[in-house]
Amino acid sequence: MGADLLCRECDGTGWIPYRSETVDGELEEAYRLCPNCYAPRYCMGKTDQPCPRPGTLRYGLGYYCKEHIEIANRLDEDVYHAYEEIHHLRRWLWIARDRANEFLEIQLLEALGKAQMQLRCAERKRNQACEDMGNPD
Repeated sequence: MGADLLCRECDGTGWIPYRSETVDGELEEAYRLCPNCYAPRYCMGKTDQPCPRPGTLRYGLGYYCKEHIEIANRLDEDVYHAYEEIHHLRRWLWIARDRANEFLEIQLLEALGKAQMQLRCAERKRNQACEDMGNPD
């Protein structure tokens, strides 16, 4: 089976996790080559030089190590939370307008502007990280 097709054991990464005992007797998660795949994938997390860790997790079209995938997930969560905040502020703004509460409406408009700015900032950070990671979208 070629590495381009998805293997059931390694999900196309070419690496299979297993537990390994360290020198001090602790257990750590390690990776070995998948017997079904011919080309293991390495993390694509850096553009200037390849990351030496195995690419064991798929994100978009790329394969990444746990460290780099956590960065991408954290940035996606920031964008999601900003969208959620904007959604709730718009609902409260609609209620304030319906009840003709101008003071609350002004406060909500200010908060909505800040949330929209946070969303743009989170999207910029995520887009920059995606470019740095080889554009997984």
